[in-house]
Amino acid sequence: MTNPSPDPLDAPTAALAAAVLEIARHVEGEPLAAPRWFALANGAQLLAQQPGLAALLGEESAAVMAGDELQLISIELDETADADSADPLRALARVEWPEMAAGGVLACDLAPEQWSVREDDGPSAATPGAVSAHGTGGTGPLRIVVGALEDGTTWSALQRDGDQQYTLGAALLPDLTAALLESLQPAS
Repeated sequence: MTNPSPDPLDAPTAALAAAVLEIARHVEGEPLAAPRWFALANGAQLLAQQPGLAALLGEESAAVMAGDELQLISIELDETADADSADPLRALARVEWPEMAAGGVLACDLAPEQWSVREDDGPSAATPGAVSAHGTGGTGPLRIVVGALEDGTTWSALQRDGDQQYTLGAALLPDLTAALLESLQPAS
């Protein structure tokens, strides 16, 4: 499936898309009863702040990481305080991003009653929450992997139960993406 209008894939978006797909592959094949959270750190900044990482990575890998200002490193966070919640919006309220996080990623499965396809936005737009009158409910779980950077860059990968491919785009889950972006902003 593709979006009716293509999402822009500039360099920061491409870096986030690569991180989202890496996490999607990491959790592939595992049922996700509760959301899993991944902080995204800028690899070059992380290496500058933690020079001891160079020894762990090796000289060649450290040089590549130091030279790529857009490379994102994913770090899985410990269980959240609301780990029993299958509702990603509820669980998102309890996530505490580490100081070094330049962004974050959510991976979870939405049960069929938690999602629908909005026909007015095309076949690739999914809505978490109750099945709406505008779409048809899912027939199986929907795997979602949603990422956002503090600067507002977003990317999502959605996979319907039984599908081999992901539907990709920047605004596939607008409500969840907006909430994820808001959680990454410093508290005022």
